[in-house]
Amino acid sequence: MKVTTHVHRLAVTTPTLFPATTTNVFVVTDGQEAVLIDAGYEHEAAHQAVVKYIDEIGSPQVKAILITHFHRDHTPGAKFFSAHYQCPILSHPIEVPYVEEEIAPAKVTGTLEEGDVYRIGTLELHVLHAPGHTLGGLNFWLPEDRVLFTADNIVGLGTTWIGPPEGDLRDYLKTLERLKTYPAEWIAPGHGEMISDVQEKIDFFIGRRLEREEQIVQLLTTSPASVTELVDRVYQGTVHPSVIWVAERTIQGHLHKLAGDGRVEEFEDEGTARYRVIEVS
Repeated sequence: MKVTTHVHRLAVTTPTLFPATTTNVFVVTDGQEAVLIDAGYEHEAAHQAVVKYIDEIGSPQVKAILITHFHRDHTPGAKFFSAHYQCPILSHPIEVPYVEEEIAPAKVTGTLEEGDVYRIGTLELHVLHAPGHTLGGLNFWLPEDRVLFTADNIVGLGTTWIGPPEGDLRDYLKTLERLKTYPAEWIAPGHGEMISDVQEKIDFFIGRRLEREEQIVQLLTTSPASVTELVDRVYQGTVHPSVIWVAERTIQGHLHKLAGDGRVEEFEDEGTARYRVIEVS
């Protein structure tokens, strides 16, 4: 589906996290050359749908597969597309070993870093190192269409989980503040529809993280708690058991930031790690 002059969004079936059921593969093209931003999962029907679509828009030469981050709902399909189009797979250097685990036996054959500009015919795609969801996450800025490709830093369905070991909440908030500085008219998210209320959406994501942070501080002010106890208190049984690990790592991410800010500390209580608010005298 064409969403701006040079950008097409293809939602492909992937094993992603609820409420999303698909991952966006973006085709960026000037009509002659193209790149894919992300590649989805190893799903033959999805692969063929993408190939068919690219044929239908004039069969531009696919120059590369650009991987925003290594998570399994964005990456394994690169193995098929790289072979089909005889093109390289590119990621941030930090992510190379993790991406290669997902695309084996294919390899990442090039890297992209902060400040790089990838040319797609007449277009210039600016590379942003955008850590937060993962340490080596990439976002992209297409000034010709005023589109920010935010991967899972900003999504169109629900919110994003940020937690250790690969996620860092302090980095995430810095990335969101940076994304606000671009004069974007559209966000092209990793999941969900295109987003036109750019500044409002970014502010919502920032506010949601800070709101959760204060909720955790208030709960710890009432009484110290372990991660498991905080998950119970914060989510109150609303998290499906299959994704409870996401809630746990999200809470861990908040606690890591709060500890770094000097607001909470970890201590051992009868063999269990718990957290408490640091009293300011």
